Order: sequence, then structure tokens, then C-alpha cells
Amino acid sequence: MGAREIGSHSTKRPKLRINVSPNTGDDCEDRSLINTLRKSVAVKPVDDIETGILPWSWKGWKEAYKDDSIHLFLEGFATPDSANGHGNSTQEYFPTQIIDLYRRKGAEFVGSLRGSFAVALWDAHERKLILATDHFGTRPIYYTNLDSRFGFAPRIGWFATASEITTIVDPNSLYFYLNHSFIPAPLTIYKNIRRLEPGHVLIREKGRIAVQRYWDMAYDEDKSLDESAAAASLRSSLEDSVRFALQVGRNQIAEVGAFLSGGTDSSTIVGLLGKAASQQVKSFSVGFEESAYNEIHYARVAARHFNSDAHEYFVRPDEALDAMSTLASAYDEPFGNSSAIPTFFCLKMAREAGVKIMFAGDGGDELYGGNERYITEKFFALYHKIPHPIRIAIDHSAEMIPGFYPWRKVKNYVRKANQPAIDRFFSYHLYFRDHAEEILSDQFIDSIDREFPLEVPRLHYARAGNCAPLNRLLYVDLKLAVADNDLFKVNRMAEAHGIQVRYPFLDPYVGIASGKIRADLKIKGWSKRYIFKKAFENLLPGEILRKKKHGFGLPTGEWLRHHGGFRDLARSLLLEPRSIQRGYFKRPALERLLKMHDEESSSYYGSYIWYLMTLELWHRHHADGKRAGSIKVD
Repeated sequence: MGAREIGSHSTKRPKLRINVSPNTGDDCEDRSLINTLRKSVAVKPVDDIETGILPWSWKGWKEAYKDDSIHLFLEGFATPDSANGHGNSTQEYFPTQIIDLYRRKGAEFVGSLRGSFAVALWDAHERKLILATDHFGTRPIYYTNLDSRFGFAPRIGWFATASEITTIVDPNSLYFYLNHSFIPAPLTIYKNIRRLEPGHVLIREKGRIAVQRYWDMAYDEDKSLDESAAAASLRSSLEDSVRFALQVGRNQIAEVGAFLSGGTDSSTIVGLLGKAASQQVKSFSVGFEESAYNEIHYARVAARHFNSDAHEYFVRPDEALDAMSTLASAYDEPFGNSSAIPTFFCLKMAREAGVKIMFAGDGGDELYGGNERYITEKFFALYHKIPHPIRIAIDHSAEMIPGFYPWRKVKNYVRKANQPAIDRFFSYHLYFRDHAEEILSDQFIDSIDREFPLEVPRLHYARAGNCAPLNRLLYVDLKLAVADNDLFKVNRMAEAHGIQVRYPFLDPYVGIASGKIRADLKIKGWSKRYIFKKAFENLLPGEILRKKKHGFGLPTGEWLRHHGGFRDLARSLLLEPRSIQRGYFKRPALERLLKMHDEESSSYYGSYIWYLMTLELWHRHHADGKRAGSIKVD
């Protein structure tokens, strides 16, 4: 396994360059040709009886083009890679050039694309279908293969309304969701539908399907890179990525904005975006009345430092409650990340300010070691540096350590230090596994693999290969925390407001540069993101460089405890007969969970209540009455 370098090829056959961005001032000739291409594929481009492809697969894509016998469908944006791959990317993305690239390279054309994309290409002459997601999976493609029929779409919601498909909830996917708040690729909430993983391509030819990885994050550390060289490489790759994402489509700067939480990643993106645009850019920040969750101060520090056109919004519980139905409609798979609420209001604010393109800082923590739990894992790894004979003696005596504070902490440390690293890393995400007999119904337990919430992380951890322990964890988080969680959250909220989001950190060249940096420079001693902060110490204000990570948090626990509307909603969604009759949970356990949350001052139980609420909302908005099955209980 290794990162496949992205090819660079010039176009041999002259093609008319077409800018398909809806935000540009194309001339009449270009507009006419674009309309002709789009009209030619307004209906299904091929006979579904002959191909076995379900006709609704061709509908609803953002962009659609036809060149002779080849049909191209596109979500997001993509462009053939530039001549040298770094810094001279084209300012437009050209469907005819992508099609020409396919003609020359076949299915391998995907490896020569750069951007944030989901692509479907149909070659009518060869009777071949190609589906692909970009390197980091910023745009999804779902598919199903039912005997001789095949269907695909950029949203799973389309499958639930298709008469040809019976959608049955996958118990293991639902069980994974309960523990992690999202569903991982290639799984979906439905048994017979899959999502293409990041950096993968699916080829369907003559009824046969092959799924292949064309690119993956690799950690080929360059030991010759000292701090200065590593920082320069990091800085150069991200600056280039921001320029590239800004230039594609020739968007007017008035239509461009950026998330600004006040964290290191979003602040860096705002700073680099302003430099690339050479003018003031719009930034958007969200705050809360609850001071423990309010990071608006740091967003203001960054906005002043970069002289951004700063927009702020304070989310109140009443309007968050009103937005719950909109969020439930937008997420066509169960999704329990409560930070979807501030994301929703941030994008709503951006849309009202005329923004069509938003820049986001997702992926920075997972490339450069910015999460606190990487430090926690390093703390546990110290145990294994104790000489083996002494460690064995400690292990044997651990059971005799008293179970009361502070000795309980020592006992727990020894126990966790002896777990496999990946199991320990996710041990705080397994509430529903650890309390399965108490909360889950007997029939639901019989339908699941009890260790399934760890199987997917373990698989990614193994795929990362022989690299530094930190890099293996970064790899897992890029797949799960970023591709399966953060991107799903942001993209669905952006779609709800008609905004496209661009992710400069999630660029293959940024990934390649990050993979070459030594792990001990990403976290040096106990300093997170050491090399990243070194790279941008002259860009970021000192207060941002010194702050502790916070992010777009949400006071859901406080709302579920004190806000009448959220309290009523929680009890309705968890305890109504229609909810209990799905057969997943034991009602007395849910009542206890609500009671324990009321009695605690922390938000610990509130997170799990939120997962249960959003699961039930998903059922009511997407599954009920749409042939979607559930676990039946007699």
C-alpha cells in the first residue's frame, strides 16, 4: 500500500475549454455548448434494459455532459492535474478534458484528477460504467448491485424511494452508529447498499463489478527533512491547495467565504485565503450564550488579525429546536454529531451574505496531530517503555490495587495500557457496547456482532501498515472522523443552503507532504501540531497559537436538561410506542438514561440521548413508510 503519485498529462487532442461554474460570466458560445451538453443528458443517457443500470441513477447530478458516446456526471469539482502537479493548476475545470483523459488512460484517468468530486462516467461504446470518489472522499457515491440490476446515486435517500429496491436496516451498521454517531464506508444504514470508500473507483463492465483503490494516504517519512524543511514543505503545499481551490471556477471573491471557529485550522485557512485573494474575505463564526461552549473570542482575534469581513451568529436553544426537522430531513442516514447545528446556522448566515463557496479547515488535526487523544495515547504508550520484568510485576499486582480514588486511576491506567492501541483509542466511544445487556433488546443483541464497533477501526489500523504509531491513528481518523463524520456533517448542511464547500487540507498534495513529515515533528514532546504551528508562526496571531483546541461544540446536554422543548422532544422520541416498537431498546433502560442525565452535571449521558434522538428522527423522516425495514420484534 502506498500513495499513488498523481499523474500529470497534457491534452494532446485540442478541446474547447468549458467553464461549468454557475458563478462565472461565461461568454454566449460557452453557455450555449454547456446547455447543449446538459440537455443531451437531461434524461437517462442509455437504455436501462440493455445495461442493467436503473434509470434513476442518471438523474439529479449537479453537472452532466455528453461527448459522443461518453457521458460524464459530476458532483463537486474536478480538473485534470496540472502539468507539473504543483502550483499551476488550471483556473477552470473542463468536462471535455476529463473525458479526453479517460479516452487516453481508461479507468486510470481518476488518478489524474484533482479536486473534490464524485464522478460517474458511462462509456456507451465499451458498455462500461466508472464511479469514483476523490482521494479523501469529500463527495460520496452510493451503489447497489441486485442480480442483473445496478443503481448508484450521490445520495442514499434516492434508494429509499426506488420501487426496485427493498431497503432493510443493517443491524451492525445501526449498532456502529449507536457507539460512534455515524456509519462508516463502505457500509450504509441499509444491508444492500454500499458507499464507495475514499480514493476508490468502481468499474462495471459486462455485468461484472470490480472495486479498486487508486490512491491512499501513505506515511513515507523523509528522515532528511529537518524542522525548517518540513515546515516549508507543509506551508507550501497548503498555500498551493488554497490557491488551487480558489482559482477553480473563477469565482468572484464576494461569493467566497470561510468557516472561522477561532481554532488553528480555520484561522490558517482564513489567513491563506486572504493572501491568495489579495483582498478582504468573508469569515463566519458561531457562538453560544453558554460560556463553556463559546469560542467566539478566538474567532474575533483571528478576524481582526486577518482583517476579514467577519460575520457572527449566536445560536439559541429555541431556534436550534426549530431547526431539528430541517436537519433530520437533510441527513438521509442516521447521524448524531450535534455540531451539525452550529454548522447549519453558520452556512445559513453565509448564504444570506451571498456566499456560494465556503472554505473549511476539516482534516488539519488528522494530518498534523491536533487532537488531545493523540497525547492521551502517547501517555499510555509510556507504560510499554518500562522494562519488561517490572511491567509484568505491575500487571500481576494491578488486581490488588484498591478500587477507590486515587488508586482507581492507577488501576485503570494499567488496564488500559495493556489493551491494543486501537481498542484503547476508541474505548471512550463504546457506551452501547459496554451496556448492551442493559439497554439493547435481546432480539437486537442476537442480530449483531458485539465487537463490530471496533472491527472497522481495527481494519483501518491494519491498513495503515508499518508506520509510526501516531501515523496509524491519524490514518484511522482520516477515514472515520473526517471522511465518515465531518464531511457528511458539513456537506449535507451545505447542500441544504445551496453552498459548495472546499477543503484545502484534503488535497492529495497536502496529504503527500504531510506523509513525509516525521511523526515526532507532528507531536513533539507533549506539544500537539508542533510542525504545523512552526510552519505558520508568522501567519497566525500568538493567542491562536497558544490556545487549547475547542471547535464547534454544542451545549446539547444543557438544553436536554433545562430547556422544556428539548426535554419534551427527547422523551417523545425515545419513549413513544412507535419508537419502542422498533425493537432496538428496552424502555426502562431509556427512562433510566434520561433520569441519570437529569441528575448529572456533565453532558456525558446527553451525548447518548442525542444519538437516540437523531436515530428516531431519521426513522420518521426517511425510513417509515418508505419500505425501509427495521428489526422486527414479536
